[in-house]
Amino acid sequence: THIPKRQRRSMKPSTDTTTTPPTDVLGQQWLIMGDINSGKTTRCRQWLQQLCEQGLGARIAVLDLAPHIPPAMAQARGLAGAGGYLLPPANSGVLDLRTQLHAPRLSSSTEADAEAKAAQNAAAINALLQRLPRPGSGRDVLFVNDVTLYLQAGTAQDLLAHIAGYATLIVNGYWGQRLGDSPLKKKKKAQTQLLREHFARHGRVVDLVV
Repeated sequence: THIPKRQRRSMKPSTDTTTTPPTDVLGQQWLIMGDINSGKTTRCRQWLQQLCEQGLGARIAVLDLAPHIPPAMAQARGLAGAGGYLLPPANSGVLDLRTQLHAPRLSSSTEADAEAKAAQNAAAINALLQRLPRPGSGRDVLFVNDVTLYLQAGTAQDLLAHIAGYATLIVNGYWGQRLGDSPLKKKKKAQTQLLREHFARHGRVVDLVV
């Protein structure tokens, strides 16, 4: 799936299930999706590590939206391994943006409670979005981990208004069945579909298979 540099600006809309990550993602936009434990964060971590090894940390920002999920909570729901932070290498110069976020559907006993936590998450993430480096800052590479947490209460349009301008954009999020159905999931799925359509037009969408 490596895309030569000369072809980057003319990439056709694409969705695939490739398992071999490209070695060069600079100048590209990738949306990595899959179910729990499909390797979304692992793949992004590989790319982040590669770029930092090339000495590009000062050009990179990481927006990590993964919620705090105690292992016991995930185990009780039959979802061991759910969640995972995208941590930059130590002393890499990467701008690391994160905050404490809920896992609404895993930590709530009612739909109303889940919706309230999703709204709290969206407000906290909106504050992080305001801290993203602006064009011309020198940071032109953005990684977004667990983007779909925002889409439980936020919109793809609002999100893209903040992130679409990055020359290199690597985003991952949930797209699967293991969390079951709920009104919150239906809302998130609709917004995620809009995000998928954007990346299909402007970059690549990869659906990882467990």
